[in-house]
Amino acid sequence: MRTHITPASYGSALLERHLRALRRTGPDGPATAAIQARSADARVLLAHAAGVPDLDALLTAVRAGRAPDGDPWALGELARAIALQDLEAHDRADGLALFDALLRAHGPAAIAPAHQGLHAQLAFPVGRAADLLARYPRIPRPIREALAVDLAEPGEWLARFTRLLPAPGITLADGPGPRFDRIVPGVVPRVDDPHRITTIVTTYRPGPALLVTVRSLVAQSWANQEILIVDDGSGPAPVLDEAAGLDPRIRVLRLAVNGGTYLARNAGLDAATGDFVTFQDSDDWSHPLRLERQVAPLLADPALVATTSAGMRVTGDLVVTRPGHPQHRSYNLSSLMLRRPLALARLGYLDTVRKGADAEYVERARAVFGRPAVPHLGGETLALIRLSGTSLSSADMAPGWMHPARQAYLSAFQAWHRRVAGGREPAVRPREPQRRVFAAPRRLTETTPATVTVDLVLAADFSAPEHAAPLRALLAQPSVSVAALHLPVLGGATRNLDPDVQRLINTGAAEQIQLTDRVHTGLLLVRGPAGLAFATSLPSGIRADRVVIEEDPAWPAAAAAGAAAARRMFGGEVTFAALPCTVDARRWQTSRREPAADRPVLGRFLADDHDPLRSLRRSLRDSPDLDVRLLHRAADPTTRPPLHWLVYQPTDVTPRSFLHQLDFYLGDADPPADLLAPLAAGCVLLLPPDREPEYGPAAVYCTPADLSRTLRRLHRSPQRYAAQSARSLAFARRHEPGRWADAVLALRTRPALPHPRTGPEPG
Repeated sequence: MRTHITPASYGSALLERHLRALRRTGPDGPATAAIQARSADARVLLAHAAGVPDLDALLTAVRAGRAPDGDPWALGELARAIALQDLEAHDRADGLALFDALLRAHGPAAIAPAHQGLHAQLAFPVGRAADLLARYPRIPRPIREALAVDLAEPGEWLARFTRLLPAPGITLADGPGPRFDRIVPGVVPRVDDPHRITTIVTTYRPGPALLVTVRSLVAQSWANQEILIVDDGSGPAPVLDEAAGLDPRIRVLRLAVNGGTYLARNAGLDAATGDFVTFQDSDDWSHPLRLERQVAPLLADPALVATTSAGMRVTGDLVVTRPGHPQHRSYNLSSLMLRRPLALARLGYLDTVRKGADAEYVERARAVFGRPAVPHLGGETLALIRLSGTSLSSADMAPGWMHPARQAYLSAFQAWHRRVAGGREPAVRPREPQRRVFAAPRRLTETTPATVTVDLVLAADFSAPEHAAPLRALLAQPSVSVAALHLPVLGGATRNLDPDVQRLINTGAAEQIQLTDRVHTGLLLVRGPAGLAFATSLPSGIRADRVVIEEDPAWPAAAAAGAAAARRMFGGEVTFAALPCTVDARRWQTSRREPAADRPVLGRFLADDHDPLRSLRRSLRDSPDLDVRLLHRAADPTTRPPLHWLVYQPTDVTPRSFLHQLDFYLGDADPPADLLAPLAAGCVLLLPPDREPEYGPAAVYCTPADLSRTLRRLHRSPQRYAAQSARSLAFARRHEPGRWADAVLALRTRPALPHPRTGPEPG
């Protein structure tokens, strides 16, 4: 059994700050973030929200049938996260036990509809879903429909299942074997049309499931079709001959060497004779109307280039219920149907990775032709997608979670697509490219990736822009090999990388590694404890001789938890280091000769801590002649500013453009790293007098009582203002990333601190 950390590992203040931030997206934000991260440590955050001081004690109690104290919603979210993270064999049982205890303690009315649905889904495999369907009145309709099918008596089952498909329905042939393999499609009227559709079915070492797939295509209403089976180097496979004999419209193309699904599809694109081409996985089933339904919009509207349709993921016995999935219908990427000549001319071929290229190809088409030209036909279920532990996505996808390598691939191709859409790069890719135009993780390109050795790994949340310049500075060092490891903060697992960082990776200037890659490094530097807080529980393939965590004054309480996570993930000796703060002054600076407006423009960033806002109110309550502007990074301030102040939310303005609006930046007890960007932007920095030893002439010092007079004095003298702004920028330039990189390289030969310091860095 897992031993969970306790809330004391992080401290209540830090946990509350995270909860506030994660609830910006809604009350389910914290649990959703925990599931996205696959982080067992993040469960402590949910336990804290539910008032649970010891998660292990709670789980022991509910396993014994004892009812928990606490808010049903918060405890339900904890149950959801445990069950859907599914990190250990008992996690789903623990989630189910917690839901059972909540129902006993509070009754059905207190359980949220989403939790009712998940509770019933979790109870289905153990035979208790029928009781919950009767007791819960607010189970979401799609979940109730799926459970009603799966729980139906044998005499009713087929009729219920068929109602999930468009007419005509299906029947099942008699005999042994799973239901999926005994599907008999309903008969549909034949459609004769001069436009030919080629369906490309790629396969490798096929079994009887291929025959089910091919029979579903033979039964299509669209008569003018070609069924092209592309064998991906299987060698002798008698079932291929059997499949080829099912219909004269079937051709088999045998490749000599196994190269993966998408190389095989590319071969099929060249061999196809159809005006339109679509794809189908070799163990799926298409409804007899799929081709007809998908081609109809393309024939009706010449502006459309491709269509996709919906499918339903089911087991071999056609079980529909899947815990954690609120809908029984899903996006079927392999259903892509496109105009073959146009696609080859404007897009070229699919990416030659081993996983995920169908998503890239669909999105590439939308980047080139516009999203309206590639519609998704939602609504009808036009395919049954067989769930299998050997499918390309089974190890990389789970409810609410995607493997980091898949997210890295998504970030990389979306960055390239933006360049394609802007006309800066061609979209056409060759069938067997000699070079990549965007990066792809080893997990997606190699069947058995080798161990990589690098001198230094820089680990950070590379979705944040402040890490691009330090990475560039390390890459500029000729004597050391460097790799970048993305460690997203909790809630950031689905964010793309910062554009500058992604550009370095896509162009090959930087190498990105994944946590699950096999990597050895002499030094792994983590840019602050934030990247290790609530760290993922994915097994790590990275081993470091030494791990150094960069100190951060905002995270002193989490230092021990971060060190423990680093040891678990990377092995080796773990120490802390106080490295110089750094800023890329070129990214922030603007030309300033005088204040921008007829009255002083003063502002600052605000996060979850509202003390600066309270002090601002006290200092400026009698100063209506000041233009006060705030960028509230938490997006939901609970302390309201005066009505005449301008408050931006993170989606309103970038930090850079916000700073360029300001004449003056009001600092307080901010750590040095938070003040370098305002200085680099040329803002005049106002600080309390006790910080003069740190910043010297780079800032202006005043008490709250003197603040308004100081602002007006500098504002009335453009010459003095410009001189002070220049001193700000000069200070920032002394903190260019090269200084930080030198300190990092020095860590390879001298020891870091065994314990973190929490004070600010001098000057």
